[in-house]
Amino acid sequence: MAIAYSDQASRGDGPQTARGQRTRSAVLAAARRTFEARGYVDTRVVDITRQAKVSYGSFYTYFPSKEAVFAEVVQGMIDDFRSTVRAQPVPGSTPGDLIARTNRGYLRAYRQNAAMMAILEHAATFNEDLMTIRREARTSWIKGASRAIKQWQDEGLVSPWIDPYYAASALGSMVDRSAYVWLVLGEPYDMRSPWIS
Repeated sequence: MAIAYSDQASRGDGPQTARGQRTRSAVLAAARRTFEARGYVDTRVVDITRQAKVSYGSFYTYFPSKEAVFAEVVQGMIDDFRSTVRAQPVPGSTPGDLIARTNRGYLRAYRQNAAMMAILEHAATFNEDLMTIRREARTSWIKGASRAIKQWQDEGLVSPWIDPYYAASALGSMVDRSAYVWLVLGEPYDMRSPWIS
């Protein structure tokens, strides 16, 4: 899912030394803080290097551009989402129970990453590579939910006339957009509501 850049970092040939790995991790962490503070458009490489306390040249040892480091920050955030959201089936639970647990996990993950999600939503509107990352992240969720719905249909738990893909897409869009308006746009909501929590 990551953007393919022609530098060594994007090919997976990252730093070989422990010190190099620490420096690269420091640049990534600083990039995320800087993007969250300044937004995508207003962040410059020099802002990231100052935050990371590394030289300008050190940045380019690990990343060819601001776009590349942003893509990797976003990829890390998406990976964190997956680990936070994944709901394990509980014996005796219904499809509705699993969907509710997954949705609550998504909202928790979104709340933890709301600043970066807002930046990604904005940047994806004018950067084709970032739009691809955003679309691929959504597609992976829809594929997983589609498989679950199909399995429930095979088990006789969900009506066979429901299209698994479109049902998964609609459910995902509903939760994602709700998270955006609540956690980015600031529309009032109550996380303790039985409909959410």
